[in-house]
This record gives sequence, structure tokens and C-alpha cells, in this order.
Amino acid sequence: MPRPFLAVLAIALGLPFLLLLAIVSSASGVSASVFTSALGLVIMSTVLMLVVYEIKRIADLPPDAP
Repeated sequence: MPRPFLAVLAIALGLPFLLLLAIVSSASGVSASVFTSALGLVIMSTVLMLVVYEIKRIADLPPDAP
């Protein structure tokens, strides 16, 4: 993977995760299941984004000439 793509991915996933971690750890009324659900949602959205990126990459490949 190219470095700019990895940098954008790290920023897009890392910052919301760190903010969520700070909110959950500081708020006493927030249960751990909220954190687990949010983490699962982040992971699933990342996998979906990578699948769409890979499908687009494969679709943009030039066709094989006979």
C-alpha cells in the first residue's frame, strides 16, 4: 500500500478511536459495551472501505488484449 493511503487511513481511524477512548474513560455513566460496539463498527467500516477500494482497483485494470 502506498504511504499516503496508509497515512490517511491512520488519521481517519486513529483520531476517532482516541476521542472515543477519552470519552469512555472519562464518563462514568458509559458502559464498556458501548466502547466494544463502537470499536466493532470502526473495524467493520474499515474492512468495507478496503473491499470497495480493492474492487475499484481491480475494475480499473486495463483489459487483457488477445
